[in-house]
Amino acid sequence: MTYLLQFCGFSDPLQLFYLQQPIATSGGNGLGLVFGGFRPFQLDDLLAWALETAHRRDWDGEAIQRTVLDVWLERADLIRQWQLRLREEPGDRRLVACLGTQHDWEQRCEALLQA
Repeated sequence: MTYLLQFCGFSDPLQLFYLQQPIATSGGNGLGLVFGGFRPFQLDDLLAWALETAHRRDWDGEAIQRTVLDVWLERADLIRQWQLRLREEPGDRRLVACLGTQHDWEQRCEALLQA
């Protein structure tokens, strides 16, 4: 299975809470994309969150770990920019990351287009 990890930008806790709520297309099963907020934004925290998510969702932990490490290495320059910008944000703001399967991403996009 393929997992996709994206960094979405900055958010306050309330907006992050809204992002974490299941969308209608998930059928109320609580599945779909998983959003997490990070401050500071470090590999160890991101990896721990992703592996915890994998465990809760019964996803392939090794594939999740590979995805996170690959994204971190491929986007090192962008991640450094996110980290620097996060320092300038108010203390309650977090960098939002989103993780899901290809199917989760497709469902989320379809739901947003139908809204």
